[in-house]
Amino acid sequence: MDNVTLKIDRDTGDLVIGDDGIMETISEVDTTAQNIEMTLKAWKNDFPIVPGHGTDWENILGQVISSEEVKEEIRESVYQETDVTMVTGIEVTRSGRELNIDLKATTAAGEEIETEVAV
Repeated sequence: MDNVTLKIDRDTGDLVIGDDGIMETISEVDTTAQNIEMTLKAWKNDFPIVPGHGTDWENILGQVISSEEVKEEIRESVYQETDVTMVTGIEVTRSGRELNIDLKATTAAGEEIETEVAV
């Protein structure tokens, strides 16, 4: 069990603390899925320690680009998670000011990840 991290609440972004008062952890494919979600929600260059981390939302939202270009920006973000070997599907829909991303990817261990991220 090498791929372990603290669990983050998808809605609030807070660490999840169990009834016993101990921070919950997740592992393996759940860690990879959470890392992808966090990368997609982060604005590129907002984290000074790792400036290239995140998604180039300025490019996606700041100008008119094609849906294929949006998907390519998202794909580049997903590949920041080193355990992802292949992005097998990206669907992007806009609802008002929200962008919904349905993503499918495969890990190095051959596990499938399906996740939805709203930004």
